[in-house]
Parts: sequence; structure tokens; C-alpha cells
Amino acid sequence: IDLSMLKGRLSFALDGYYYLTEDLLLDRPLPGNIGFTSIADNVGSLENKGLELGIDAVITDGELKWNSNFNISFNQNKILELYNGQPILNVGRGNNAVIEGEAIGVFYQWKSLGVDPSTGDLVFEDVDTNNEINDLDRQVVGNPNPDFTGGFTNNLAYKNFDLSMFFQFTYGNEIFNGVRQYAENMTFGESDNQLASIKQRWRQPGDIAPIPRIEGTFNNDITSHFIEDGSFLRLKNVTLGYNFSDELLAPMGLSNFRLYLTGQNLLTFTKYSGFDPEVNYSGIGSIRRGVDFFTFPLARTITLGAKVSF
Repeated sequence: IDLSMLKGRLSFALDGYYYLTEDLLLDRPLPGNIGFTSIADNVGSLENKGLELGIDAVITDGELKWNSNFNISFNQNKILELYNGQPILNVGRGNNAVIEGEAIGVFYQWKSLGVDPSTGDLVFEDVDTNNEINDLDRQVVGNPNPDFTGGFTNNLAYKNFDLSMFFQFTYGNEIFNGVRQYAENMTFGESDNQLASIKQRWRQPGDIAPIPRIEGTFNNDITSHFIEDGSFLRLKNVTLGYNFSDELLAPMGLSNFRLYLTGQNLLTFTKYSGFDPEVNYSGIGSIRRGVDFFTFPLARTITLGAKVSF
């Protein structure tokens, strides 16, 4: 659906889609006694459906020119079918999984209920209620896929100056912070520097603490204790430019001379405690998603440049 009004000063574009992928190529699990644990095979089907909305607006076009663009995308994916319904579990450092009826790459782990004040150990949900925490108690505890993503751009021009600002946002995705598994442990990651949050660890019976005791029973395990909200708003790019007038350029034989100052990744607003909510330790992967393991953050850069035309 495309809509334009106010003589083109305001326009909307709304797209809806449904996409079905069949013969999805995945590593199908094999019995370990044959010497291999998996084989690549066309064993799955995946659906993607969603909405994309874009809004363009000319706010003012006088001496001050101001154009804005806003876009937002909602996407849901779901695994519809796997080989004999068999899930693919424990993929990567965050135990990502491929499970029928779930989004691709969900976190399949023990669900942490917090630190026991009497023992200092992590407590987990006992799914099968047998008073024992084992593999049968693992469940889907998080989703690295966001509810929606988008961006917001403003372009302004006044006389010889121009300014462009681009904001990027993601909401609803979760991150397994593998750094904390080592840097809030003091035993499992004994060779790693520790985070300041380790000072909030459990020390004696009765302590209400967010961090379990040193050498706790489950400290080394991949659990939802390390899963965090990965939503963020980032000032991705800002450019300020100045175009010299023709009167100044003509005597020098120049047709254009522009100076500009650009900044990238200048500000990030997020509740995520790690270095950067936008990174993933394995790059862009289909299953290994939303995992941070000492991943180098996106660099903040400032560039001064000039564009000259003769």
C-alpha cells in the first residue's frame, strides 16, 4: 500500500509478506556411534512473515530544508518441520536451537530463578518436577530474534550548511552474554579479568545477591542467568557539511568544495551490560545468533574530509 498526501510532502509505504522456505539445509543429528555427530541435509521448512512501514515527510522546504524518514519492520519466523521432528540442540556457545514451532536460533537452556539465599547456588525451574535438575529440564528461555527493527533519518540544510542524522533501533531480542560466564565466575574464568559486578556475589547465608557464590554448583553452565535484553537505540551516523559558495570558488577554478565532519556509532542507549548489543561472536549466522563472547565492539569513528571538484 502506497499513500501520498499534502502534495507529496507526506508519504507512506506499507508492505506485508509471507515467505516459505522448504528443504532448509541444516546439520541433521546422527547417532554418535557411527563416528559422526551430524550430516548436512535438506531437512526443514521455515516461514517468515511480517510488515514493513516507511514514512517520508518534508517538514519544511523554505530557507531551512528539513526532510525526515522513518522505517520500522516486524518479522516473525518459525520452524514448521524438521527431520522426524528431531530438534537440533546445543549449537554454539549460547546453546542455540532449531525446534519445530519455535523461531530459529532460540536459546535452549536451564531457566534460572535466581540465587538461593541459603546456599548461594543458582536455582532452576524443575520442568519435570522430579526434584533433580537434568537435561529434561532444559527449555526455550530466550529468543535472539527482535520483535521489530527500524531507523530514523533527518536531513537538514540551511544556506551553505547541511546536517544528516541517522538513528537505528532494535527491540525485543535477547543476548547470551558469554563474557559474564567467565568474568563473573572467579574460578571458571580464573585467567580472565573480572567485572565489577562480581563484588555483588553471594558471600554468606541470608545474602540476597544477583551473583552466585564462588565455585557454585552451576556457575560454569550455559543457563538463562546470562541472558539479557539486547534492545538498543543507536546514533549510527551524523554528518555536518559546509559547501563553499560559487563566488569564492570561481577565482580558484573550482566548481565545488565541501568540507564535512562525520561521526559513526557515537551514542548507544541500551540496558545490555556487555560491550555492544549489535555484535555476535560468530558473525552473521543462521542459527548461532545473539551470543556475545568477548566480541570486539563496533568502533566509534570521527572523520574529517573534503570533496573538491574542478
